[in-house]
Amino acid sequence: MNIILIEQNKIYRESLKTALSQVKGFDVVFETDNGSFPETIHPVQVNLILIDYDFGETKCNETMLKALSIWPTVRFLFLTNYKEEYDLNFISTDQAIPKNSSKKEFESMIRELVEGKISVQRHL
Repeated sequence: MNIILIEQNKIYRESLKTALSQVKGFDVVFETDNGSFPETIHPVQVNLILIDYDFGETKCNETMLKALSIWPTVRFLFLTNYKEEYDLNFISTDQAIPKNSSKKEFESMIRELVEGKISVQRHL
């Protein structure tokens, strides 16, 4: 499962990348702090993009639209600081996970989302 990780906090991004790389079948193929995808990554089939919720609605929507133009079947999972913050805003609670979740919780949520066990709602 190919994953792109978009997170502004470098230490958290590196830690999450390390944790995800320990999960069998997970491969973080690209990481960034700004939501840009270089041309070299376009040919790779990306299954999931983890996005820092702190980017805000506009930046998240722009990133999602760009990603969907490259990988039409990609799924998105938002990284939140607090569970409460995504209950009030622009994303489905099924598409968000608190940053302080365990590796097992990340694995479960990612697998369910990519395998279609969680319905995807896009509010673009």
